[in-house]
Amino acid sequence: MSAIFTNDGFPSRADHLRALWTPVLFSPRLSSPENLVIGVASATETDFYLAEANAWRRLHCLFGDGAETALLVARVALDVLKSDLSERGQIALHEPRQTFSGITFGELREGEGISLKQIATTWLASLSSLYDAALAERVERSEGALPTSAEAKAKVDRLPVLVLEYVEQLRPRLSSFFHPEVREKRERKRKPLAQDIYIGFAGSSLVANFATLPAKRSNTTIDHIKRLMWDLEQDRADAGALDRQRKYEMIVKHQDKYDPHITEKQYGDVLEVVDELGEQGRKRDIAVVPRVTVPDIGNHLLELEQAA
Repeated sequence: MSAIFTNDGFPSRADHLRALWTPVLFSPRLSSPENLVIGVASATETDFYLAEANAWRRLHCLFGDGAETALLVARVALDVLKSDLSERGQIALHEPRQTFSGITFGELREGEGISLKQIATTWLASLSSLYDAALAERVERSEGALPTSAEAKAKVDRLPVLVLEYVEQLRPRLSSFFHPEVREKRERKRKPLAQDIYIGFAGSSLVANFATLPAKRSNTTIDHIKRLMWDLEQDRADAGALDRQRKYEMIVKHQDKYDPHITEKQYGDVLEVVDELGEQGRKRDIAVVPRVTVPDIGNHLLELEQAA
């Protein structure tokens, strides 16, 4: 008996794309040749994807008390690289900018896959001890069951930008702790790529997201805030022992009781929502912090980040 094989039985490469890719290397000790792979960037002439390490908790095993500094440098460097890729595309891989000491690119190579994401994540999983493929899969599954992306919602709410502007006036150095999209203070020119986790502020003592509660109850806004709380929870889980000393807070702004634009009933409804969110936060060990003005929120950040 003979078997007959046809092309239908084999996967097609017709839909595959070819792209350049390179590992992003972090050398925490400048006098040492040791490198850690903290990401893999892949790009075509028209698009890019940056796969990032997610098992940051492992840094604590390597650097102990120095892990927080290493984590901050690595994450800021990846944010800067992502911004550079969005501006210069594939050129950023051919002509990398030296933005941080200890951050370099590996050999530029060509790869093939069904997508830029698949190319980057496959190589990251192969090369990096700071990437947990199982964790990434769990995050992706959970994210699929959650409402609209937090990144898209964050653009609608001006609160993070207003807090940044207030903090910048009093302590400009803290601006680097805000998410790059908040620092840009405007929508990006290109369509943003989906992100697994959105963190509005990641400081040395506080990690926080921000959201505004409207006077009229909005299930969409409530779902959005719950998503931001989930992002905080995931960020803390990724960091593990590294973030035991940092506070994780969901900061919500609502109108004051004596604001003429809110009725007594609406104010009562807002407080009920705050209580509901607070209960959700207690289950996740995420503090829900209500405030009524931008200076209240800004001063809260400044107080917790006194050492920065």
